[in-house]
Amino acid sequence: MVLDICVVVPARNEARVIEATLRSLIAAGIPPGHIYLVDDCSSDNTGEIGRKLGVIVLRNNPNLGKAHAIARAAELFKLHERFEFIALMDADTLVNKEYFVEMRKAFDDPGVVTACGRPKSRPRNWITAYRANGYWNTHAIFRKGQTKMGVIMVAPGCSTVYRASIWPQLVWSKDTIVEDVDVTLQIHKKKLGRIVYVPTAVVHTQDPQTLVGYGKQMFRWNTGNWQAYRKHKVYRLRSGFDAVCSLLFVEGLLSSVAFLMMPYLMMKYDYFVDVFLINVGIVSTFALAASVAERRKDILLSAPLFPLMQLYDSAIFVMAFCKVIILGQAVTTWYTPDRYIQEKIE
Repeated sequence: MVLDICVVVPARNEARVIEATLRSLIAAGIPPGHIYLVDDCSSDNTGEIGRKLGVIVLRNNPNLGKAHAIARAAELFKLHERFEFIALMDADTLVNKEYFVEMRKAFDDPGVVTACGRPKSRPRNWITAYRANGYWNTHAIFRKGQTKMGVIMVAPGCSTVYRASIWPQLVWSKDTIVEDVDVTLQIHKKKLGRIVYVPTAVVHTQDPQTLVGYGKQMFRWNTGNWQAYRKHKVYRLRSGFDAVCSLLFVEGLLSSVAFLMMPYLMMKYDYFVDVFLINVGIVSTFALAASVAERRKDILLSAPLFPLMQLYDSAIFVMAFCKVIILGQAVTTWYTPDRYIQEKIE
């Protein structure tokens, strides 16, 4: 008998957050026996917490890394044969009660093979407010358009459901440090079907609370994006998706370089001060919109710091490009932000 949906949760040393995550999945309608917690050689009691809640726990020893942990669980339990849908969930993520109901609706279209939800950042300080602002801008402005154009570049590991029928054609490798981007590009390249965004499928995730932690996470994401871009030879422009994807990467690189040059340009040419002030106005306007839409005043209150964070983001993006594309260095660093206990969705 083919069952409806299962959830795979890879986790390593996530004892502070894993209980809340698993309870949110159960509250959203997933039976404990359909939840597969992959304890990737944790040195804490991550796996024990899962067993107490009745979920299926798979222990890796030694640790395999996130991508191989997911692949091992799917293969060992033959998930693509037993379930119609396979959902992935990060260990620090809480789902809304309607999450899976909303996700299932997307698959009423037989052409849809992957659905990704809407992550929201839980409020802690001005850095998480900046991340929340970024999430809102991405999902309010870009995701719907990307869905219509068929060019969603990443189905994030914290909020994605796959039609199980395509699972055997996906390769969960460790040659990039962002397995979700790698797999998303595989779906496009192999023409397996459509990837859609489901804005009503909401998850709440933890984000770094320090500049150092934020920088490490962004460097991993940007590095992994460039690795996936190079691995799948998107630059060869063999499809419309390749063209759009390359355009976004090149635009991101050029705008980052321009932003890094802004302090020099402002000192040398007076009119660049006006350009910078226009940017500040645009950033503030979007922060106001995000603050109202998300009902979070911390976004608006933190907005004066956002242009500085844009500079920080630009430096990280260019650094990742140089390491992966220019220098060809192998970057395998994995960073997990410090976790904090938070049982309730705010």
